[in-house]
Amino acid sequence: MNENGIRGIEQGRAKFAYDSVNEVAQNSNEDMKKKYKSGAKKLPVLIKTNGLGQTLAFINKRDDGNTKLYDMIGKWLIHKQLIEANQDLVDIVIDKPSNEYRRITTETLALLNWVRRFVDSLMKGVEEDN
Repeated sequence: MNENGIRGIEQGRAKFAYDSVNEVAQNSNEDMKKKYKSGAKKLPVLIKTNGLGQTLAFINKRDDGNTKLYDMIGKWLIHKQLIEANQDLVDIVIDKPSNEYRRITTETLALLNWVRRFVDSLMKGVEEDN
């Protein structure tokens, strides 16, 4: 892949991440912003430690900013045509062969890298939830 192709992929991720974080920053209460910011920073570590499937299952059962991150990841993976729409994200991910699972994990971590950057810039005054 040439440099322009890589740059285009990164720009697509960056735009999607920016739009997603900005939506939360503009339209959520302070408590939701705290939880979202905290989750955005913790998710990559959780994924690397526990795996994508287990992390998605964990955040899906919570009723906080993590569910917004869960939904965002699902939308991005559908957009990238790595998963099919209208199915449970956890079920889809854990049923994938290992090479596809790794690709989905890599793509999710790349997206979350942008999300973390934009959370820091768009939610500067928001404290993280402990």
